[in-house]
Amino acid sequence: MTAQIGYDGLDLRGGSRADLLRDVAGVQPEPGDEWVRLEGRLGFRSTQRLWIGDVPVGVAVATWPAELARQARYLYSGGLGSALVAAARERGWTVEASPHIAYYTASADRRLYMSPLVAPLDYAACWEDEDGFGRIGGNYTREYVEHELWPWLKQRGFADDSDDAVLARYLDEYLRMPAQMRPGLRFRRDWSPTEVAQLGSALAETIRGEFDAVFAVAHEPALGSVGRTASPGLGAP
Repeated sequence: MTAQIGYDGLDLRGGSRADLLRDVAGVQPEPGDEWVRLEGRLGFRSTQRLWIGDVPVGVAVATWPAELARQARYLYSGGLGSALVAAARERGWTVEASPHIAYYTASADRRLYMSPLVAPLDYAACWEDEDGFGRIGGNYTREYVEHELWPWLKQRGFADDSDDAVLARYLDEYLRMPAQMRPGLRFRRDWSPTEVAQLGSALAETIRGEFDAVFAVAHEPALGSVGRTASPGLGAP
């Protein structure tokens, strides 16, 4: 197992497709055309970002549920996390656990990411359990992280002894505010070049339909309905 400081983005090597992002979400991408914000005006509670881009295997669509503490609390309450994971996998999405330690306003390069080889449904169930749910977020001291949270994460198989040095470096060099535990997920769905060619102008509608079908399980709004009422000239808040 290997923990690391910062999200390397290796799962999304490729260029963002601002045209598809606009067509799928119905709003302008964030500055830089990298991703669309799903919170705020679009009303999502379980995930913040939607990314669509060209990758070596075709076109990839990605989102990061429970990336922030407020999203995790929403998603792992009432069994929504397990339901969302199951729905995504049933529809051909790749789902990976992405637990990380961060702090309020920490950018992705200032978070400690773990890469556990735990089954996605087992991972979601852990955070829906009372013991795990109570550890989401928090304003944890360094002492709590070292002596309480980290041993608990290792017991659950989210980290191991080989990650101790990375944790020590993170605490020494990066953590300047109270720590938060964020039990994130990574969702990705690929469309091959053949599928992209066959779909043609229907690609955006197909992507939107797949996304909506998965996130309806978490009681999220349909991108289709949001897109029809949004003004395409306005950016996301």
